[in-house]
Amino acid sequence: MKNYKFRLSTFALLCFSTVAFYSCSSDDNSNTSPDPIPTENPLNLAPNYTVDRSKLVFVKPDLKHFTNPDLLWKVIKQNAVVKDSLISQDTQLDFVALKDGKYTIAVEAKDNRTTVNQEFEIIVQKESQPYSSKITKVFEYKPSYGQFVNKLPKYKEGDTQETMNQKAEDNLVNDKMITLGGFGGYVIFGFDHTIVNVPGLRDFRVLGNAFQNSSEPGIVMVAYDKNQNGKPDDDEWYEIKGSEYTNPKTIHNYEITFYKPSTELDAIEGGFDEYIKYKNNQGEEGYKAKNSSHNQSYYPLWINEESITFKGSKLPNNATDIGGNGNNWALPAYEYGYVDNHPNNHDESAFDIAWAIDKQGNSVKLPGIDFIKVYNAMDQEAGWFGETSTEVAGAWDLHEKGINIETRK
Repeated sequence: MKNYKFRLSTFALLCFSTVAFYSCSSDDNSNTSPDPIPTENPLNLAPNYTVDRSKLVFVKPDLKHFTNPDLLWKVIKQNAVVKDSLISQDTQLDFVALKDGKYTIAVEAKDNRTTVNQEFEIIVQKESQPYSSKITKVFEYKPSYGQFVNKLPKYKEGDTQETMNQKAEDNLVNDKMITLGGFGGYVIFGFDHTIVNVPGLRDFRVLGNAFQNSSEPGIVMVAYDKNQNGKPDDDEWYEIKGSEYTNPKTIHNYEITFYKPSTELDAIEGGFDEYIKYKNNQGEEGYKAKNSSHNQSYYPLWINEESITFKGSKLPNNATDIGGNGNNWALPAYEYGYVDNHPNNHDESAFDIAWAIDKQGNSVKLPGIDFIKVYNAMDQEAGWFGETSTEVAGAWDLHEKGINIETRK
């Protein structure tokens, strides 16, 4: 490993080779110190790091001798092939590679006193057990109200949140359907590896049951396991930016509460209007109807609370009564970026991690993702068709499936 100092004028624009690797930010751990920088291993890095393919490795340099340093991380070799790819400008390198091999990394740390450069290797080895290309874990399943709630998957008396999570998992790992119910209903699931953010390609597909003029769009949130605790934490989520994000009719920070109906109302068979009471943060309140086709409770029965509240972005209504008499409804698809929006064999049922944005709407660069959350982003009813309810029927890592779909230009 080399230890030397030099001044660097400017780096070229960020670029990536066709091999899949990436890196991203972590918490800034820099602090001020007047101490001299050691000449040997000034950043206190190991000479090499070993990690499985499609697994994250975190390289955290010791920056106690620097004052608010700037960092540049570059891949300068992949195996014996010379590279020149700037992959991060953050204080910690979060690295994942789709292909096994030896990656030589050069890091530069620079503050107002000096510039230090070091090299080290990341050895990416092939996994001992083949990864699944599908979902392997459901962390939480919480649908909103809906005509298929307590049916997809089926609720039985005594079921708890944990048993319903397991039932949702049993369905999704086998590409079988679950319903998210009305607005805000969601499912959170994960994989046995990190889905790598491959430049220029879409990275994953989420299955639904959409077909022409029957689209019930759900918004996708993604996260990578930044703190390596194996769980999707609240501060790790980013939204996949879809085509309607900037639509003036989209309501961001929408909130709605649904109130549990009485057992007497649940017992009534046949359709009626004043069934589930709701109230939203747009000054609206009223009731959601029960239709004559589904007589079970539309409220998730394993939830003991008397109300459930959902928050998120509400997309514009897409339902149109094209017949004019309430019998023929069309729910056309949005352009891209949503689940249960286009048929599963359509390119627009596939997503690029590079579309991720933070809470302020700014693009973020993620190395890959470990978790996905899908929630229903529609709050509308379409006559006898009932509430618009996003359905999910599985998810795939497209790279592990060997499916290459170019991203949107």
